[in-house]
Amino acid sequence: MGTEVFDRIRKGKTPINVPLTSISTAYFQGKSGGATSFFPEVPVQLSRASYYQFSKADLLRDNVRPKPILGKVDPTVFSYDTDDYKCTPDQIIVGYDNIIQSDVARMGAKGIMQLRQNKARVIAEQIFIHQNKVFAQKYFKKGVWGADLTGGVSVSSGSTDFVSFDNDNSNPIKFISDCITAMKKSTGRKPNKLGLGQRVFDALINHPDIMNRVIYGGNTASPAMVTTKSLAAILGVDEVVVFDAIWNSANLGEEENTDFICDENAMLLAYATPTPMIDEATAGYTFRWDMGTGNILPIIEWEGDKGTYSHYIGGMISQDMKVVCKDLGIYFQNAVTPEN
Repeated sequence: MGTEVFDRIRKGKTPINVPLTSISTAYFQGKSGGATSFFPEVPVQLSRASYYQFSKADLLRDNVRPKPILGKVDPTVFSYDTDDYKCTPDQIIVGYDNIIQSDVARMGAKGIMQLRQNKARVIAEQIFIHQNKVFAQKYFKKGVWGADLTGGVSVSSGSTDFVSFDNDNSNPIKFISDCITAMKKSTGRKPNKLGLGQRVFDALINHPDIMNRVIYGGNTASPAMVTTKSLAAILGVDEVVVFDAIWNSANLGEEENTDFICDENAMLLAYATPTPMIDEATAGYTFRWDMGTGNILPIIEWEGDKGTYSHYIGGMISQDMKVVCKDLGIYFQNAVTPEN
């Protein structure tokens, strides 16, 4: 292929400043895992409705009584409440000038970038960033869950609840195990997911207590490495998720300011049901409405106003990320020491 391109340039059939391949330098992020898949998704037909919240105290009480002879026990009452979700459509539109694009298309460079597919991918990337921002605002902060714990250098001062994991005196395996047991004792649910800020993940995979669990499984050809899968097994959860999505918080025209969307020093331990149901407990749900289109992420294109020679591609998503059971989540601030 390289020889063919150079031959076209030498013969003057393709100007050298034309895009010659389908490769671009767009900074797209990986979409697997991350905050967008941490809690189960519930497709809904209505943009707004109610769902039941059953009483944990009633469900965990022993309501079975001895049956009287020739009689029956009184019916057991299970109390419940309701809460609302509200899915609000969010939209992004990108466009391009047909005149400029026709100039590029007529040059006939082989392998030229597919503009429409690229614009659709840009839209998906923007919505991915937006979803992660909503996740951070709704779930990944203090004051949301049933317990907030703060890490620090020492617990003797009383201002911290545990030793941060980048400290040599920390014991993350025992500490997280104790938190899992405490939630299981108070709710009947064993937390199954651990969401980590990037620096928390970095500290845990390099912590000596955790490295010692995997180091003897390595060899010269395949050195021992702590992955999210092995970390989950060591810490006693089904899945470890790293919240590593990034964004640029600067406005158009300002100097770039890129950072992690979710707090890189924080951690979230939660129970997220693998089978969403009406009467199933879970820390959170993401309600998604298809807006009547039959598609969770509809992407459409249309021509601009007459005389503008413009073309537009737009995408929408409608969702509501809800805390369902507060006591099925624990938020850990300063799980590692924040950088100055």
